[in-house]
Amino acid sequence: MITTAPVRTVEPVAVRRRWPLLLVPAVVALVSSGWLGLNFDIRYAFGGLRNGPGGLLDNFVHRPLAYRVLVWLLDRGPSILTPGDRSGGVAEALIRGEALLLVTAVAVLLWAGLRRHGLRLVREGARRGGAGVAAAGMGRDPAGLRGSGADLTTAGLRRDPDLTAARLSGSGADLTTAGLRRGGPDLTAAARQNPTLTAALIAAGVWCAFALAPNWSFLQPDWTGALWATAALGAVLLPRRTAVAVAVAAVFVLLCVATKLTTAPYALLAGGVAWLFDRRRAYWTAAWSIPLILAWLGATWLFDPLEWQWLHDMSALVPHSPLRVGLTGLDWHAFAESGANLAVVSPVVLVLPPATAVLARSAARPRLVVAGAVTAVVLAVVPVIGQGEWYLYQWIALPVLAAGLGAAALATRPPLVQTVAVLAPALTGGAVALTGPRHLPLVTAAFAGIVFIATTAACLRSTKPTKALLPLTTIAAVVAFGAANVPAAAYSITMDHSQDTNLSRYLNTAGLRERFAQLHREIGTDTTVLYFAFGDVNYLLGNPTPCRYPSPVWLQRSTFLPYVRDFPSYHDNVHCLDAPADYLLVDRKWFTVSGLEPALVARVDRLYDCGRVVHVTDTLDLCPRRT
Repeated sequence: MITTAPVRTVEPVAVRRRWPLLLVPAVVALVSSGWLGLNFDIRYAFGGLRNGPGGLLDNFVHRPLAYRVLVWLLDRGPSILTPGDRSGGVAEALIRGEALLLVTAVAVLLWAGLRRHGLRLVREGARRGGAGVAAAGMGRDPAGLRGSGADLTTAGLRRDPDLTAARLSGSGADLTTAGLRRGGPDLTAAARQNPTLTAALIAAGVWCAFALAPNWSFLQPDWTGALWATAALGAVLLPRRTAVAVAVAAVFVLLCVATKLTTAPYALLAGGVAWLFDRRRAYWTAAWSIPLILAWLGATWLFDPLEWQWLHDMSALVPHSPLRVGLTGLDWHAFAESGANLAVVSPVVLVLPPATAVLARSAARPRLVVAGAVTAVVLAVVPVIGQGEWYLYQWIALPVLAAGLGAAALATRPPLVQTVAVLAPALTGGAVALTGPRHLPLVTAAFAGIVFIATTAACLRSTKPTKALLPLTTIAAVVAFGAANVPAAAYSITMDHSQDTNLSRYLNTAGLRERFAQLHREIGTDTTVLYFAFGDVNYLLGNPTPCRYPSPVWLQRSTFLPYVRDFPSYHDNVHCLDAPADYLLVDRKWFTVSGLEPALVARVDRLYDCGRVVHVTDTLDLCPRRT
C-alpha cells in the first residue's frame, strides 16, 4: 500500500520559463500581416459591399449574408481610421490585424474551455480515492502494473518518462493524471496530465493554423467557418452553467453553417471533440443547433427571398460539384493533386499520422483513437469534395485539425523519439516549401516516406525524455506555418494560381494602385462604372456602380456555362444594363463580352463606345458611355 498526498498538477519550471516562446509565431503573424495584404477573393467581398448601390442585403458578393456581416464589421476599422484610402496597404494591414484579434479571442476561448475541463477531469480523478484506481481505473494492466507499488516508477510509467517519484506523491486516483488510462475510450488523457500545458499548446497550435494560414486561405468563408466551429468548441466547454454553454455554442454553430453551407461538417467535427470531454453538453448543443439552423433557413426563405435565391443559385453554379455530376463524376485525380499541393503549401498536415500514433499509444483503446482521427479527417475533407473546385483554401480545416492533434500529442509530453516523430514532418515539409518546389510527384513521394518513417518511430518504445519541448515546437511551428507567408511562397504548386506568389501579388497590386490613381485624375472618384471585371478590380478602383452585382459573376459564367442563363440571378444581373453607368470597365482576361447572348452583345455595344477605349492596363479596357 502506498501512502500519498494530493498531486499538484503544475507545469515544470522549465516549461513555465519558456512560455514567451509561444509569442514568436505571433510576431511572425504580425510581420506578415504588415505587408501581405488581402487576397483577391477577400477584396471581392469588401469591394462589392463598398461600391454597390445597396447594403448588406442587396449587394451580391458571392458570399452568404453571415459572411457579408463579418466583412462589413471588419471594414469599420478602415472606414474610421483610413477613410481616404480604404483599399491601401495600411487599411489592409488593419483588416488583417482585426482578424488576428478575432483569432486570438477564439484561441483564448478554446484555451479556457479546454483548461477548465482538464481541471475537472483531474478533480474527478482525485475524488475516486486511491483504492478506486485498482478496482475501477485499471481496465487493463498498462505496461505491467502487476507488481508492488514500488514497481510503478519502473514498470507501469514507462510511457511518461517525466513522471518522477515526486509526482507520485498524490492519491492513487491521481495516477490517472500521470498517464494511466481508464478502461473506456479515453481520448482526454493529455488534459489529465497537465491541463494548463495541454490547453495552451492546443490553443497555440490552432491559433497558428488560422493566423499564419496561406494568404489565399486567410479570411476566406471556409477559414471563417472553421474559426466559428472552433469558437463553438471553446464555448461549449467553458461556462459553468450548461444552459449558457449550450446556447452560446449553438450560436457559433449557426454562424459556422450560415457563413458557408459547405462548412457545416466543421461543426460536426467540433461537436465530436466536445463529445470527448462532455457528452451531455455535446448532445444538448446539437439539440439546440438543429432547430436554430432550421429557423435561420426558414426566416431567409420567408423574409429575404433575394438571399434565398442567391443561396440556391450559388449551390448550383459550380459545374463539377457533386450536386451536378454526382460522386462518380468528380475528378478524383484533381482531388488527389489538390491534396498533394496542400501538403507543400501547408506542411503541418504531415503531422496527422504520427500525432495520431502517439495519442493512440497512450490510450486504453488505441483503435478508437485512430478511428476518431480518421473520422475527423473525413469531416475536414468533405467540404472540399462537396464543392468540387479543388481550391487550396477549401482545405483549411485540415491544417487546423493537424495543428490541434499535433499539439495534443505533444502535450502528453512523450519521449524524445515520439516528440521528434511529431515535429519532424512539419519541420521538414516547411523547409522543403521554403525552397519553392515545382516537381510535385517527387515531393509527394518524399513526403510520404517522411510520414511513414515518423509514424513508425512514433510507435517505438522509448524512455529518453524531451527536455526542450517548447523550443522544438516553436521552431517547427514557425517553419511549417511561416513557409506560406514568405515572399516567394506560391499560392499552389500545380493547381489554380500556381504562378501567383505572395510577392507577385503584392507587386501586381502596387502597379494597379498606381494606375488607378492616374485614372482617378482623368475620370474622378465618384464617376459611376459598370464593372465587367473580377471583384478585386472594383475594390482597388473604388468608383461606385449602379449594379447590385459589382462583379457580374452570372454574366461572366454565362459566357462558358450556358445553363447559368436559366438562373433567376442571371436575369437579375442582366438588369444592370437598364441603368447604364458613365463607363464600362472590362477585364478581357476574365470577361469575354462576345461570349454573351447576341442580344446582350448588341445592347452593350449600343450603350458603350468601345471604339474610343482607354487601355488602363494590358487587360483592362475602359469604354465611355455613348451620348
